Amino acid sequence: MTAALVVILVLLLVGGGVGVVALRRNGSPGRPGSTSARDAIDPFTINEPWRRFVQNALQARSRFDDAVAAAADGPLRERLQEIARSLDAGVRSTWDTARQGQRLRDARRAVDVAGVRRQLEKVRREADPNAEATARSLEAQLEAAARLDAVSAEAESKLKLMTAQLDEAVAQAAELSVRAGDAGRLSGIETEIAEVAMQMEALRLALEETNRLGGTGPAGA
Repeated sequence: MTAALVVILVLLLVGGGVGVVALRRNGSPGRPGSTSARDAIDPFTINEPWRRFVQNALQARSRFDDAVAAAADGPLRERLQEIARSLDAGVRSTWDTARQGQRLRDARRAVDVAGVRRQLEKVRREADPNAEATARSLEAQLEAAARLDAVSAEAESKLKLMTAQLDEAVAQAAELSVRAGDAGRLSGIETEIAEVAMQMEALRLALEETNRLGGTGPAGA
């Protein structure tokens, strides 16, 4: 993974990919937000911390279902049902992002940092004509591993924040669901959920690009 790629990924991770997501969403149909789609999500096929984020998103979606069920028939329930589609997109993006994060961690584990450091120390002590080139190759592996660690940590932090934001929005929707005549107040919640879903998708794209261009590079360096 080159330094230029790392800069691009950082920009995507801090939000620069939102515009890309908007274009992608406008150019292609959204994912279906159905119960069957949620049934296809299995948090136990991935490891922590990614599993926890998916479980939190699924639990938030279940609480939202409860809020819809508690709402009286009419405009309020109809608005909640509309918002459910945006929430489904957020849950699905959480799942897709978590799987990309898992792939990134797997690629990182393929680099035996301790072993590479031992090799590097040994090479530096040897009087080998190729020692300098070998040392540079080993150092590159250590640098790539460090970059993967940084991207993974940033992704974990952002995913934690986004799932917390989904939880907050769902809690607000649940509060409004028991109030009559408050359908208009749901607009802000719908906007918040849609924005989180878009940010989640931007993060997924960033991690996918990492895995595609450089995620497995260090292992074969």
